[in-house]
Amino acid sequence: MEAETLAGLFGFGGAVVGAGGALLGGWLQQRHQAKVTREQQEAARADLLEERGRAAGEKALSELYALRRYLQDCKTRPVPEERQPWRVKTRAFIDEAELAVMLMPNAREVQARIGEAADLIIDTLTIGREEARQMTDQEHITHVHRCLGGTRDAIAALSAFMRGDPLPKPGRHLRMYIEETARIVARVRAGESPEV
Repeated sequence: MEAETLAGLFGFGGAVVGAGGALLGGWLQQRHQAKVTREQQEAARADLLEERGRAAGEKALSELYALRRYLQDCKTRPVPEERQPWRVKTRAFIDEAELAVMLMPNAREVQARIGEAADLIIDTLTIGREEARQMTDQEHITHVHRCLGGTRDAIAALSAFMRGDPLPKPGRHLRMYIEETARIVARVRAGESPEV
């Protein structure tokens, strides 16, 4: 083979190898850039979720603290006119707090605890209008204290969660409510009447 042909073939081979290398380098660079972009998007999504969760937690805490202040003012009997109807207003506060907590991502444990506290409060509030009118002062105070107990438990659990601490044990009112609910569920599952 002539030197010129050989030089041409080497040149062509070099061009093919160079073009292949450029294509491979471009492909690898594009792949790396796509990976970096995906990681940045995932980090941004995680930051957004954390920010939304924090905002939802702060809203829930705000509602719970407002509920606690409100219930403190409802201890007196008769309940002051500006606090009437206290059961309806209490239900609205706890519903708003529970809704905000349910919007928090990666918060199943605290959501369950707030749900239990909300159930305690709602069950305490659920009585007939006539029954509510006939309540003694002591029964009224007991109902308000049970609602306050559930509210304090919810505040303690949510505050601990937002600080990154383990959830505290349920308080007396919530613990008794959880145990009673478990007994009722066991009776129903056993085919017995849920009434004691």
